[in-house]
Amino acid sequence: MRRERSLLTKAYEAYNARDPVALGALLHEDVEWPDSLEGGFLKGRAAVVDYFARQFDLMQLDARQVTVRQEPPARIVLDIQYAVRSREGQLWSDTRAVLAYDFADGLIRRMTILEGL
Repeated sequence: MRRERSLLTKAYEAYNARDPVALGALLHEDVEWPDSLEGGFLKGRAAVVDYFARQFDLMQLDARQVTVRQEPPARIVLDIQYAVRSREGQLWSDTRAVLAYDFADGLIRRMTILEGL
């Protein structure tokens, strides 16, 4: 799971840098991702990259890994501290969340919100 943990570190670096293209490079072609803007799930790398681009255009986001745990067979669960600010920098939310990541073919295959957000 060392490779998967490294992959998540890179994903959070790209996320905090507001770089949807770099994030997309870490996602499986058939990735599934929760749509916290409109509800439901997004499917496919292009849809998720577009989602991140829209999200980054609307707000400033900062997510930091607090704790990491592995669950079999290939899942990592993260506790994160998640801050959301307006484009101008006004703090809208600063909260904790628990997110699960599943992997396939060396890439992120699915993210699931377990708590928060």
